[in-house]
Amino acid sequence: MSAIIDTPSARADQKREHEQPEFRVVDRRQFLNLEEIDKAAAAEKPRYPSFVEELVARMAETERKFEERKAQMQEEIARTKSRLEADFSRHVGFEKQKLLLPFIEILDNLERALAAPSGESDGLRRGVEMIVSQFLSQLQAQGVEPIQVLNQVFDPNFGQAVGVVAVPDASEDGVVKEEVSRGYRLGEQVLRPAHVLVGKHS
Repeated sequence: MSAIIDTPSARADQKREHEQPEFRVVDRRQFLNLEEIDKAAAAEKPRYPSFVEELVARMAETERKFEERKAQMQEEIARTKSRLEADFSRHVGFEKQKLLLPFIEILDNLERALAAPSGESDGLRRGVEMIVSQFLSQLQAQGVEPIQVLNQVFDPNFGQAVGVVAVPDASEDGVVKEEVSRGYRLGEQVLRPAHVLVGKHS
């Protein structure tokens, strides 16, 4: 049987053996603020890898160029349409002029026949007058109108001076005094200028 030594140091050792060790826990966990995370996610723009961003930029540039080209093509189509319509109208006007001029020459001959003295019967004269009236009606139906130049100041846009006649009054100088052949127009286009004699004051 061993002897029990009772000393202060031995008692202290025995006390430490029977005491439970003291544990202290330090909580180092970080808690997330979900509200702040939601706000940051809403404010942050979507991030793509660099090659995706490049593809998006290329697509946007392609769409911009396409819209520019589309607008240019629409403008070019509108200009071409206007030009074709104008060319077609001019062509129709020229063809109509070529078609109507021979009839005007026939009308001239009929009017000369009426103006010339003849010993023919009144019945024949009335027949020619009816033909002249019918010609004028048909021409007017096609838009042909006589140009009124008689007793008006001579205008080279509507008449062609083929001679002059002396006039005693200075106010009649440059005024159309006689129509050698009547002028006609088709709308605003001169179909044939009038051949006239212009007054000249001496």
